[in-house]
Amino acid sequence: MPKETFFSLPDEKRMRVYQACKQEFEQHPFHEAKVMHIVKALGIPRGSFYQYFDDLMECYFYILSKETKELHGAFIDLIKVYPFEEAIDRYKYLLLEQLIHSDQYALYRYRFLSWDYRLDQAWAVRFGGTYHSEQKENPVIQVFKAVVHDLVYRLYAKAWDDQAFIAHYDRELSVVLNGVKHEMMGHPHEKRIKE
Repeated sequence: MPKETFFSLPDEKRMRVYQACKQEFEQHPFHEAKVMHIVKALGIPRGSFYQYFDDLMECYFYILSKETKELHGAFIDLIKVYPFEEAIDRYKYLLLEQLIHSDQYALYRYRFLSWDYRLDQAWAVRFGGTYHSEQKENPVIQVFKAVVHDLVYRLYAKAWDDQAFIAHYDRELSVVLNGVKHEMMGHPHEKRIKE
């Protein structure tokens, strides 16, 4: 969280600082973002930034926490309301809405393309992980999370449109739902898995 100095700023100045920080992370992945860019955009001394935030990572996490949704948590919320297969189907549209068709496109894009182990560990320390703790050891949720994360990464890396994302999502989630063995046995041209 930002320092009290940030929250004590007049509303207009606080919003200017916030917007300059947000813009930096929309234009650069975290590892290329610079405090220098933010202070230059604001016309303030570099030391002023550190009166508002401990470091650039704290600033980045604050922007992400305000501008993006925790998508794994959104899926957990869906399965509380809908049967599992229906929740999976609805989730692809929620992902497209948030990841492609929202004002936060650039933030999500850089988050998925440049997120690394260091950021993941720091996020977990500051925010207690990324989804409901009771689901952390659930193997079904872990597999689903891994497949979806890879799909979202490729959505950005390969610049898929909605139709391409949906086609890959449906095909790969079908494997999760039906099992690898079932999927391989259903395609005679593929090497069959032995019993």
